[in-house]
Amino acid sequence: MKRVLRITVLLATVHIVASCCAKQDPSLKMLVGTYTEGNDSKGVYLFDFNEDDAAFSLLDTAKAGNPSFIIPSSDRQYAWSVGEYDDGRQAVFSYHLTDSTIDVLNRQHTDGDASGASPCNVIAVNGHLVTSNYSGGTLSSFPIEEDGTLGALEMQYVPEKDDSLQAAHLHCAFLSPDGKYLFANDLGLDAVYRFPLEGNGIPIEKGSVAYKFDAELHPGPRHAVFSQDGRFVYLIHELGDLLTVFSYDDGCLGHVSTTLAYNGKGLGSADIHLSPDGRFLYASHRLKEDGISIFAVKRKDGSVSPAGYCPTGRHPRNFAITPNGKYLLCACRDDNSIEIYSIDRKTGALSFTGKIIGIPAPVCIQLY
Repeated sequence: MKRVLRITVLLATVHIVASCCAKQDPSLKMLVGTYTEGNDSKGVYLFDFNEDDAAFSLLDTAKAGNPSFIIPSSDRQYAWSVGEYDDGRQAVFSYHLTDSTIDVLNRQHTDGDASGASPCNVIAVNGHLVTSNYSGGTLSSFPIEEDGTLGALEMQYVPEKDDSLQAAHLHCAFLSPDGKYLFANDLGLDAVYRFPLEGNGIPIEKGSVAYKFDAELHPGPRHAVFSQDGRFVYLIHELGDLLTVFSYDDGCLGHVSTTLAYNGKGLGSADIHLSPDGRFLYASHRLKEDGISIFAVKRKDGSVSPAGYCPTGRHPRNFAITPNGKYLLCACRDDNSIEIYSIDRKTGALSFTGKIIGIPAPVCIQLY
């Protein structure tokens, strides 16, 4: 009887250990936005991607004009992208997603004049899609219907001009982790704007300047990311190749530091992301000595210190890190490829795997 009991307990223990150690499904979906002008790109590409071994396969494509930046919906049934033009064709697109297909649902023009020109970033907030319009220097808002389609333009936010004689260039909008505010980076006027989110109201209805950089420095704020605990914001500047760290508290940004992000003097820094464990920060740089800089992050005070640099293919625009922290995928626009790098979880260092996804003019990578 005792022997049977021991066997039963042992089998139960083995079952518990096996359950705890069961691996999650490593299969991800990957959306890639591209530029379509002057090349063979079909628009948006949908892939399967395995985050354990970096295997990938193309599933489907959707035809759209210059869908350079794209995001999936939170329920993964829809996606939305820009149509990045400044000649009157500027638009936003909606798509229907399944596990293996992507289809265009509808298209909306971003505006009848230049104020919606060159939409380069989208974010979904409270049932609305907000685009950052680079050449137009505005933010635009569109209602998201229940079927995932986009309604007509409902509002634009136009920043107030300052004395710098610079034109506004809205580049990126991002949500605070507490869900209370939408922030937007203006590369032209060197400002970060803040928009309080109230119920289901239009997200860009009430805007103010959250932080203004020295116009003489003209760093050109581009993309930003919050720390995992929501206490800090990391912002990459395109024109100055600089990295700014902010503290965050209920809508307020406090300047912590601004340092050189890399020594290449390309004046074309682009994207920024944290590793899933929050220990390392990565930023891409273009136009000279193209590559990705690596920083170690001190979570206690949010400070960063250089931890390495990895050269990449030409024009590393956007990049993405797998949820398990094993790989970094870099969209090298001018080499028509997505390069896959492995990440050393102890040092944050990047190593090229030798794997490349060939795709015309990739700009944006979204893993989900």
